Amino acid sequence: MEKMDHHIEMIQEGQMNIFEAEYQAKEQEAFKMVEQAKAKLMTELRMEGVHPYVSAIGNFLLDFLKDNPSAAEKIMVKGKTIIGSMKEMRKIAEKQQVNNCGVLTPEQGLAAVLSYFDIKPKEKVPVVKVATPNLSNHTLKESVVAPKPTQRFEASLDEFL
Repeated sequence: MEKMDHHIEMIQEGQMNIFEAEYQAKEQEAFKMVEQAKAKLMTELRMEGVHPYVSAIGNFLLDFLKDNPSAAEKIMVKGKTIIGSMKEMRKIAEKQQVNNCGVLTPEQGLAAVLSYFDIKPKEKVPVVKVATPNLSNHTLKESVVAPKPTQRFEASLDEFL
């Protein structure tokens, strides 16, 4: 009976190793996909040089990948680029424009980028907050009245002769 228990134990250990190996293979594949997605983003960032908006979106996506490695597969989709996501943001802003001016909040812009890549974030899109001045304690100064312009001197050449 002891041999049977030992044999069952060995089989269970063998199966456990198979499952562990399978898990490690999937984990390595996911890591490889994240590295490929980072390389794709870095290549596009290098190609665009010092374009500030491409840098901002590219860096956002790189940071997003750190926290959401499952998004790598969506970023790797052929034809999806940072520039393409910027065009998508432009379309959304054009739909909202007033007096020929369309503006998106940072949250709306980054949500549009994720939507372009078909990424559905688990949480609200993280955005770095920009400090806005508190105007409630601001006292208005009296307006300065501009002095009236002096009258122009007008004379003709005939008057001097």
